[in-house]
Amino acid sequence: MARSLADLWEDAAFRGALMRDPRPALAELGIDIPADIAVRALGSRGAPSDGMDTLLQVMLERGRHFSYFFIPSPTHKSAQQAAYGGQIGRSAQDPVFAQRLRQDVAAALQDLAEVPA
Repeated sequence: MARSLADLWEDAAFRGALMRDPRPALAELGIDIPADIAVRALGSRGAPSDGMDTLLQVMLERGRHFSYFFIPSPTHKSAQQAAYGGQIGRSAQDPVFAQRLRQDVAAALQDLAEVPA
Protein backbone atom coordinates (compact mmCIF):
# COMPACT_ATOMS: atom_id res chain seq x y z
CA MET A 1 0.00 0.00 0.00
CA ALA A 2 1.37 3.42 -0.96
CA ARG A 3 1.93 5.93 1.81
CA SER A 4 1.07 9.62 1.81
CA LEU A 5 3.04 12.58 3.13
CA ALA A 6 0.47 12.84 5.90
CA ASP A 7 1.66 9.42 7.14
CA LEU A 8 5.02 10.97 8.01
CA TRP A 9 3.34 13.23 10.52
CA GLU A 10 0.67 10.83 11.77
CA ASP A 11 2.87 7.72 12.11
CA ALA A 12 5.94 8.22 14.32
CA ALA A 13 7.31 4.77 13.37
CA PHE A 14 7.18 5.64 9.66
CA ARG A 15 8.81 9.02 10.32
CA GLY A 16 11.52 7.22 12.31
CA ALA A 17 12.05 4.78 9.44
CA LEU A 18 12.53 7.72 7.07
CA MET A 19 15.13 9.20 9.38
CA ARG A 20 17.03 5.92 9.83
CA ASP A 21 16.91 4.64 6.24
CA PRO A 22 15.32 7.19 3.92
CA ARG A 23 15.51 5.34 0.59
CA PRO A 24 12.88 2.62 1.32
CA ALA A 25 10.62 5.05 3.18
CA LEU A 26 10.74 7.50 0.28
CA ALA A 27 9.96 4.62 -2.10
CA GLU A 28 6.81 3.94 -0.04
CA LEU A 29 5.86 7.55 -0.76
CA GLY A 30 6.39 7.00 -4.48
CA ILE A 31 9.74 8.82 -4.52
CA ASP A 32 12.29 6.47 -6.07
CA ILE A 33 15.91 7.52 -5.60
CA PRO A 34 18.40 5.92 -8.02
CA ALA A 35 20.94 3.62 -6.36
CA ASP A 36 23.91 5.82 -7.33
CA ILE A 37 22.54 8.77 -5.35
CA ALA A 38 23.31 8.97 -1.64
CA VAL A 39 20.29 9.99 0.42
CA ARG A 40 20.13 11.25 4.00
CA ALA A 41 17.34 12.69 6.10
CA LEU A 42 17.44 15.14 8.95
CA GLY A 43 14.65 16.33 11.20
CA SER A 44 14.57 19.84 12.61
CA ARG A 45 12.19 22.27 14.20
CA GLY A 46 10.61 25.06 12.23
CA ALA A 47 10.93 27.18 15.38
CA PRO A 48 12.76 26.56 18.67
CA SER A 49 9.41 26.46 20.46
CA ASP A 50 8.15 23.51 18.38
CA GLY A 51 7.98 20.50 20.68
CA MET A 52 9.10 18.03 18.01
CA ASP A 53 10.82 17.90 14.64
CA THR A 54 8.35 19.66 12.35
CA LEU A 55 10.49 19.86 9.23
CA LEU A 56 12.13 16.94 7.45
CA GLN A 57 15.04 17.70 5.16
CA VAL A 58 16.15 15.17 2.57
CA MET A 59 19.64 15.56 1.12
CA LEU A 60 20.62 13.90 -2.16
CA GLU A 61 24.21 13.59 -3.33
CA ARG A 62 25.88 12.19 -6.44
CA GLY A 63 29.58 12.87 -6.71
CA ARG A 64 30.16 16.61 -6.36
CA HIS A 65 26.50 17.48 -6.93
CA PHE A 66 23.83 17.69 -4.28
CA SER A 67 20.28 18.78 -3.85
CA TYR A 68 17.70 18.78 -1.09
CA PHE A 69 14.05 19.12 -0.45
CA PHE A 70 11.88 19.79 2.58
CA ILE A 71 8.80 18.03 3.89
CA PRO A 72 7.17 20.43 6.38
CA SER A 73 4.51 19.38 8.85
CA PRO A 74 1.10 20.46 7.55
CA THR A 75 0.00 21.43 11.07
CA HIS A 76 2.99 23.58 12.09
CA LYS A 77 3.06 26.98 10.43
CA SER A 78 6.62 27.58 11.61
CA ALA A 79 7.83 24.52 9.67
CA GLN A 80 6.11 25.71 6.52
CA GLN A 81 7.65 29.16 6.92
CA ALA A 82 11.08 27.63 7.51
CA ALA A 83 10.74 25.47 4.39
CA TYR A 84 9.38 28.12 2.07
CA GLY A 85 10.15 31.46 3.69
CA GLY A 86 13.75 31.65 2.56
CA GLN A 87 16.73 29.55 1.82
CA ILE A 88 20.35 29.92 2.72
CA GLY A 89 22.71 28.37 0.25
CA ARG A 90 26.32 27.59 -0.29
CA SER A 91 27.91 26.40 -3.49
CA ALA A 92 28.64 22.70 -3.89
CA GLN A 93 31.82 23.93 -5.56
CA ASP A 94 33.07 25.06 -2.14
CA PRO A 95 35.38 22.13 -1.29
CA VAL A 96 35.26 22.78 2.45
CA PHE A 97 31.46 22.76 2.51
CA ALA A 98 31.26 19.70 0.22
CA GLN A 99 33.61 17.74 2.51
CA ARG A 100 31.67 18.86 5.60
CA LEU A 101 28.42 17.76 3.96
CA ARG A 102 29.82 14.30 3.23
CA GLN A 103 31.08 13.91 6.79
CA ASP A 104 28.14 15.23 8.79
CA VAL A 105 24.93 16.45 7.17
CA ALA A 106 23.45 17.80 10.40
CA ALA A 107 26.54 19.87 11.18
CA ALA A 108 26.77 21.11 7.58
CA LEU A 109 23.16 22.29 7.69
CA GLN A 110 23.77 23.96 11.03
CA ASP A 111 26.77 25.73 9.47
CA LEU A 112 24.49 27.01 6.69
CA ALA A 113 22.20 28.59 9.25
CA GLU A 114 25.17 30.48 10.67
CA VAL A 115 26.39 31.95 7.36
CA PRO A 116 25.72 35.69 7.25
CA ALA A 117 23.26 36.84 4.56
